[in-house]
Amino acid sequence: MADTNHEGRQRVYLTVHENFVREDIHYQDWKSGEERSFNLVTLPMGTVVDGEDLGGWQFSALFVDESRFKGEHWRDIPLLADREVWLRRSVLDADGNPIPDENGRNQVETRKVPPQAIKEALIESRRRWAELHQAPRPLAEHAQDARACSEAMRPCAGDPQPEAVRGEQ
Repeated sequence: MADTNHEGRQRVYLTVHENFVREDIHYQDWKSGEERSFNLVTLPMGTVVDGEDLGGWQFSALFVDESRFKGEHWRDIPLLADREVWLRRSVLDADGNPIPDENGRNQVETRKVPPQAIKEALIESRRRWAELHQAPRPLAEHAQDARACSEAMRPCAGDPQPEAVRGEQ
């Protein structure tokens, strides 16, 4: 949904669950010493843009509002349609640890993506998730799995019985 504000600029609204948004992160500006805050949005896994999963990539959002349509646990993020979103993520080694650069800071990958592409990817991701989780398993299938688990836990006749703990005889 693209909306036009009072200046005639198009907006794109991204809607994500509150678990993917950190709001009002406070920091001190190193130049002025002034206390400031920002919002950080992390894209959920399965957000595929141009064939690449951008799950885990992050961007800073100027505004984050409670969603008007999805409820209190969802957040709407307004973005200008004509400005690309700068996504960032830390470069990690094989063990999952950040790799420092020559200055000791973590190396960061950056990618520019149009906000409309992110919005479409989020919608598609939620649609795929809903398809996977819409049909509950039949009760008979649950019962069969429970029987298999209890059979696996039952001691066999040939297995030695565990020793009794002292004082329990």
